[in-house]
Amino acid sequence: MIKYILGFVIVLAIAIVAITIGADNDQVISFNYIIAKSELQLSSLAAILFGLGLLLGWVICAFFVLRLKVKNMRLNRQIKRQTQQISELTLSRDKSV
Repeated sequence: MIKYILGFVIVLAIAIVAITIGADNDQVISFNYIIAKSELQLSSLAAILFGLGLLLGWVICAFFVLRLKVKNMRLNRQIKRQTQQISELTLSRDKSV
């Protein structure tokens, strides 16, 4: 439930930012990037750069979350193996006594 509320809040925030940016910025500017040059409205350029930044942030966070999940799975397997070894050692010690 919280995931859906958080998603709604993020979409709402993006919509508010887009409306605010595009409200009164109709100036045409020249945007030079490595390969070419474009004439864009300031509001369009700001929205594109905001979207790219948001996407890049999500990709970076997803990478770190995935890395942590893999490490967590590996540690859980290690705990399982060690628990099994401890129980085997305890059983063999009990049999010898």
